Amino acid sequence: MESVKVFAENTPSLRELARGRRRVFDDVECVVPSRVGAGESLSATVSLWDEYLRLLGEYAGTFTLASTDPEARFPDRLVVAPDDDPVQTLDGIAFETPGVQYLTLTDGSGRRFVSNPVRVTAAEPETRLYWGDIHLHSQFSDGAGTMTRGFEFGRDVMDLDVVAYTDHDTMGFFIPPRLQQRRMHRTYFDRIRDVTEAHNDPGEFVTLFGYEWTKQPNMGGHINVYFEDPDDAELFDSITPETNRYEKLWRRLREWQESHDSDVLTIPHHPAETMYPFDFSAVDYDDELAPLVEVYSQWGSSELPGSEGNPKPVTMGQGEMNQPGHYVQDAHELGYRVGVMGSSDFHAPRPGRSHIHLRPHLPSLSDVWRDGIGWGHIWRIWDEGSYTGGLTGFYAPELSREAIFESLRSRRVYATSQPHRILVQFAVDGTAVGDADSTVTADGPRDVSYRVAGTAPIDRVTVVKNNENWHVAHGTTDPDAGLSTYTLAGEVTDDEPVTGLYWDDDRGEDADVYYLRVEQADDGMAWAGPVWAEPVE
Repeated sequence: MESVKVFAENTPSLRELARGRRRVFDDVECVVPSRVGAGESLSATVSLWDEYLRLLGEYAGTFTLASTDPEARFPDRLVVAPDDDPVQTLDGIAFETPGVQYLTLTDGSGRRFVSNPVRVTAAEPETRLYWGDIHLHSQFSDGAGTMTRGFEFGRDVMDLDVVAYTDHDTMGFFIPPRLQQRRMHRTYFDRIRDVTEAHNDPGEFVTLFGYEWTKQPNMGGHINVYFEDPDDAELFDSITPETNRYEKLWRRLREWQESHDSDVLTIPHHPAETMYPFDFSAVDYDDELAPLVEVYSQWGSSELPGSEGNPKPVTMGQGEMNQPGHYVQDAHELGYRVGVMGSSDFHAPRPGRSHIHLRPHLPSLSDVWRDGIGWGHIWRIWDEGSYTGGLTGFYAPELSREAIFESLRSRRVYATSQPHRILVQFAVDGTAVGDADSTVTADGPRDVSYRVAGTAPIDRVTVVKNNENWHVAHGTTDPDAGLSTYTLAGEVTDDEPVTGLYWDDDRGEDADVYYLRVEQADDGMAWAGPVWAEPVE
């Protein structure tokens, strides 16, 4: 009944829905690889969108290209005819000057569109930065559309490197939980595995295999389970008595690890949402099997409460818990070594570009005919109070399942909002997130450094230490400011003794905990960290 109440309170007007039938050119997305060597031959994916983030066909116009790198090579223009595909590939691109570089596209009216930032290194980089959306739902549970369409959209339209579907093992609301459980065990789990395997293309596009261990409404939070090797994967669902509690699931997964050469990990998400809350303080949390938390998705951010300054608090569903124990900062205070990542949790075949945060609008009949009726289309009609989805940046030496899985396991990842492929580097005493178990020894003053390159002007960069805004660097709040405002870097010394964090007499963190929060003038965000500074023994 609570879900019905939420929908009733957010029913849009017919006039508002009718407005959504318009198709007006609004945006260009230009995606290039984020970390490259000087002189490396590259391609860019350019896509055209209307104001409701629908790919826009029948567009006619010319875009003039330029670059911040005066030595860069690229086509001088992109001409789009009405019968051209709204997704175009630009070849023959190479940056020659080390540093952060951008491409720009300017249309006939003088409106400029900026690519994601590219960090150019003098030599071929040992570690690349890959981008993924690894929390999606399909017709195999409560989503609209097929996994195949989603993988193709992520690969061909959004130029993502990594995508994963995590359909529900059990369900509530309009799918009886035990019906979904039976379908997953009998056929769906194997079919998800087959589609995932069919689209994995090492070096070009990586698909991960997983599912969502799903507690029912108001009975607890949700956890995504990811297997390194789909052939080894088993379904341990949230209803079966042996795995119907968090600790039971982790215990069973540890037993599974002992008998397999591949690995498994879990990631809780939207822990601060009232309908599906995850209380870090009420569980015996396993931060080896669950080394990350999905800090941000279409639900909002579970970093900290809205009342304490969270710019994107959970407003979707029944809103945020606003109680201790349900936030990433609480997990750190309890002493759990968890990093952060982001995904969309979108229920339609659009990894990397969710669109239920827009004004309510009706799906087209072709959308419904092709994809069916799932939450991905239902949510488009209501004002759910959602946000853009999230992305994960993976630092890895190569694009393979093994390398991406190791990035997750070692916490060598960070989160951004969609579609903002913000470059973030964060380190304490030279130790970056994910290196050396993200841990340094505080045997003197610590040098905390960051380098950020945005997809829009940077508003502020905040170093959070022990859950307090310890250092804030300000940029500009003007979303139309020039490219010189898109980057911000700094280094600050912490010469205070280590205090750690206190939760209660039995729980806390001996180390100081540092992480980074990035806010752009256009509302884009990123989160990176933590790095732990342990006291000298």
